[in-house]
Amino acid sequence: MNWFLSEFNIRAWRLIKNYEPEKAPSVTLIYGPRGIGKSTMLSNVYQHSGLKDTSIITDSLSFARQYAYAAQNNKLNVFRQRYRSTHLLLIDDLQLLEGKAKTIEELHYTYEYVIENGGKMVITIEADSPQLEFLGERLASRFLSGVVIPIERPLTTEIKRFLAEYSHEKHLFMDELVLEVIAERTDNLADAKMIMKSFVQFAELQQDELSLSCFQVYWENEERKRNKKADPMNIIRIVAQIMGVAVEELLGQGRKPRVNEARQLAIYTIRTLCQISYPSIACYFNRNHNTVLMAFKKMQAKLAIDEELNNKYVIILNAFKV
Repeated sequence: MNWFLSEFNIRAWRLIKNYEPEKAPSVTLIYGPRGIGKSTMLSNVYQHSGLKDTSIITDSLSFARQYAYAAQNNKLNVFRQRYRSTHLLLIDDLQLLEGKAKTIEELHYTYEYVIENGGKMVITIEADSPQLEFLGERLASRFLSGVVIPIERPLTTEIKRFLAEYSHEKHLFMDELVLEVIAERTDNLADAKMIMKSFVQFAELQQDELSLSCFQVYWENEERKRNKKADPMNIIRIVAQIMGVAVEELLGQGRKPRVNEARQLAIYTIRTLCQISYPSIACYFNRNHNTVLMAFKKMQAKLAIDEELNNKYVIILNAFKV
């Protein structure tokens, strides 16, 4: 099953299925939440456009990395010749360019060259609405001037039907109640499929049937693992508990000293354990990346001199078995 057609994605699939580069608008923008088939649609266009030899399919991070490599190694001419001469440029996950000013500028020039030479672009962005301000007004307006197509979140019934088709294709004899439970606990197709695959592997190891009782054991086991995983929200939860503040306070705008200190410790721990960018961390706290960077540095200094605080930090690390 390469794709799944239902009400939530039917508009996008109709366009993609009938995509003809010579008749298509200059830019086609597809947006929607994660895990609902945007990348699959992009791949479908690439495979069936008839321009495979003169088209490029990539994602925003790859574009950014290739651009940075070319700039550092005096190979910009090669990079630009490749991208600017293509007849069909397909770029996935546009949201990953946020904060990359130089790459965005390069993409703007790439767009101008591709379109002026009669080429077309199809791009996707993981978002609930086509908010492109991070690209700058000029590039955002150009991307929005073409066809903009949303993909909605699938309903629980649609996810269940997707899982039923997937299990039929894989010849899995699975309790229908399991499909229902998975559908209720997910909001996209990618996560639902991942959970089903993981459950099948678990059941095989246990030499058990794909029953509801087996799934309940599997889910409890996964919940324990998820609670131990060093991801930002788990870290925020543990820090709040150890520091004696509410999660809502830690994520809020309050500036009480104890809340500020807990927030700084959460930021420091997330940066240390998760290795994600300051702008990404800032999103969890509804703050800008400079504020988060300063919080990290302040906590780094505090931990070097405050033994009691450092002991709490060690307890937090131990909660994630680091």
